[in-house]
Amino acid sequence: MRTFKPLPSQPAPKETVGAVNWIRENFFSSVGNSLATLAILMLLAIILPPAIDWLFLSANWQGVTQADCTKDGACWSFVKAWSKQFFYGSYPSDELWRINLCLLALVAVIIASNVLHKDWRNKIAIPLFLALPFISIVILDGRPIGLSFVSTDYWGGFSLNVLLAAAAIIIAFPLSFLWALGRRSDMPMIRSVCVILIEFFRGVPVLALFFMGSVMLPLFFPEGTNVDKLLRVWIVLTLFMSGYMAEVFRGGFQAVPKGQYEAADSLGLSFWQKTLLIILPQVIKISMPNILATFVMLFKNTTFLLIIGIFEMLSTTQTALTNSNWLGGHATEGYLFVALVFWICCFSMSMISSSIERKLDTSHKK
Repeated sequence: MRTFKPLPSQPAPKETVGAVNWIRENFFSSVGNSLATLAILMLLAIILPPAIDWLFLSANWQGVTQADCTKDGACWSFVKAWSKQFFYGSYPSDELWRINLCLLALVAVIIASNVLHKDWRNKIAIPLFLALPFISIVILDGRPIGLSFVSTDYWGGFSLNVLLAAAAIIIAFPLSFLWALGRRSDMPMIRSVCVILIEFFRGVPVLALFFMGSVMLPLFFPEGTNVDKLLRVWIVLTLFMSGYMAEVFRGGFQAVPKGQYEAADSLGLSFWQKTLLIILPQVIKISMPNILATFVMLFKNTTFLLIIGIFEMLSTTQTALTNSNWLGGHATEGYLFVALVFWICCFSMSMISSSIERKLDTSHKK
């Protein structure tokens, strides 16, 4: 009796694999695609050579004064001369280690939340995340731990963008979760309050909220009470973020199948056990793309702080451009540098989000 022996797998036809086929399928699959590809290539051929020459080949890389910009290309000496202000604002040079420490702590907590075992992640990473904004404030201020006091008037630059956005995101995450639960509550009073808060902070422009926080909010405090402007802005950013995140969470709650709620109830789990252990992980998994989009939106919105006189990175760039020693018209270099820094950060956030999505994927696809 003959045994069945399957033939070995045959390689794919040569005309369907390789770089040439990939280019043909993606760029020249039809007459329209071919014309569009040729038009884009012609446009790049016109734009790229002079752009590369201006950005790199003929650029000025050496020196720290405007007099050093002798070539016809970009004056990156401008960025080099103002790099400290761009990243740290007017924070004292001898105390920059405090900002670096806070930024390293933020990176360490993010890494820990990705590499720690799931049994330790909730016990270590989440408490560290929640404590990080307050620890950073103590370190940067200095007085509570015996360091020299640095007023918030000297805080600024890109580090302020990062730390302020991170602090608002961290505090807004649990707050928005509670707002989303309140909006789905069967108790009319709680539901009404949450609906009003969510719709107010989603419906009012962020610039108006900044003006309210910096100008109007102090009017509601008792006489003689002085709340720092940066603290008021942090509160506004947190509430603004909470309004948007609450709707993201609400969409995630509605996307979870009703059977998940019924299964948790059949096991005798309490409301909070069901919500935190069964529903919340699925909500985060479903809502991760929208959560990232909200994070990126808030991070970019920190540049609006220049309107109320807080010297974040974009405001510092505008101040540098009006400096009497740099009146040579270097706005293009400054804004390109700001755009590049923000793009790198947003792209990094996107990569972290993709990694989290892969970890949360339970589809078991091969």
